[in-house]
Amino acid sequence: MLTPFTISHNSVKYKVAITKQKDSEQTSSSLYSQNDIWTPAVDFSKYIEDNESIEDQDLVAWVTTGFLHIPHAEDIPNTVTVGNGGGVILRPHNYFDEDPSIHSTDSVYLSPGAEDSCENNRMACLAHETCSPTLETFTYHGFNGVMKFED
Repeated sequence: MLTPFTISHNSVKYKVAITKQKDSEQTSSSLYSQNDIWTPAVDFSKYIEDNESIEDQDLVAWVTTGFLHIPHAEDIPNTVTVGNGGGVILRPHNYFDEDPSIHSTDSVYLSPGAEDSCENNRMACLAHETCSPTLETFTYHGFNGVMKFED
C-alpha cells in the first residue's frame, strides 16, 4: 500500500540495500521530502529499480539504523554526545544450514555425564590445577586502626 510516508521515505523499507556507487546518488532521502511527500526530492526506489549489475563495481551499502536516547538528569541544559556512538556490523543470517564448526577436525564431543571429567573437560578441574594461586579467605574488620589522626 502506498502511503505518503512510504513514497517520500521509501529507503526505510530495506534494512540493507547494496547499489552501484554513483555520484548522482548521494543520499537516500531529503529534508525537502516533507514539503512534497507525493513527489519527493530524492526517490530511493529508483536506486534499486535500475537493477544494474554490481559485479566488479564500487558499492554503496544503504543501511537503515535506529537510535534510542533515554533522557536523564545530565541532559540539562545540553545533551552530551561524548560516549555515544553508532555502528554497523554486517554478518550472515541463515547463511549455513548448521554451524560450520561441526565439521572441524579438532572438535570435542562430550557425552552426558562426561563434563565433570578432567580428562574430557579441563575447565571442570581448574580448582585442582597446580598453577592456581591459593588465596586467603577474605575478611573485613572495619576501619579500626587504619586511620589515625594527630590531635
